[in-house]
Amino acid sequence: MQHAAAIGWCRPLPNLGALDAQHHRMTHNPLTRDLERKLIKLRRLADMVETSLVEQAAALDAQVSQKAERYSDEEKQDFFEYHAEDFYELSDELPTILRYSVLTGADTALEVYLNSTCSTYAEVYDAAIRVSDLRGNGIVRARDYLKKVAKVPFPDSGPEWTRVKRLHQLRNAIVHADGHVAADGPTLQRWAPNMPGLRITTWREISLAREFTDAALDAYRAFSLQVDEACEQLGLWRSVFPPLDET
Repeated sequence: MQHAAAIGWCRPLPNLGALDAQHHRMTHNPLTRDLERKLIKLRRLADMVETSLVEQAAALDAQVSQKAERYSDEEKQDFFEYHAEDFYELSDELPTILRYSVLTGADTALEVYLNSTCSTYAEVYDAAIRVSDLRGNGIVRARDYLKKVAKVPFPDSGPEWTRVKRLHQLRNAIVHADGHVAADGPTLQRWAPNMPGLRITTWREISLAREFTDAALDAYRAFSLQVDEACEQLGLWRSVFPPLDET
């Protein structure tokens, strides 16, 4: 049976440069390819905006420093304080919004990927049980469906699954608690030092450095490839989209 929604995903991935090529493995599963495309675009977006913010901060610093030369030392202090909020916005507030947004987008993309895989299995095999019939939600419910209904050897015993689960917790804290980790969330706080660019402050606020974005996107991609391999045995796409020649 041909899954109609997949037809739009059979086109080749766009040529997004040498950096993106390092993060791309050809697969005949259009759902995996669609997720990879989303992760590549999120990476490009983050790189472009981060670079722009750094350039704007440097330009503002040069402009303010030049104008400050005409003032006395006391006046300079007041002048710099006047522009402090502008510097803070460019160096902290806007980068934080960007990094939070990229994490949220990537996490949503993974959840859509897993739920779409469940729905495709149900359609191809005319399964009586659908993912929406199971209790729970999100990536854990999709995991349960693929393991219990589709009988997939779901890759939930390795560090990749742990990492995407913790990233999902971060996403929830960002979306539902404005970036603050609950007081009863010691698991996330203990895990934080293992994630590049992630720090949870004394006030339990999520702080993301620039290197976090690449680490998070790499984690989502690594896990998706494990899911892709685990689902290969289902043969969901082979009759419609044969494996692509990787040569």
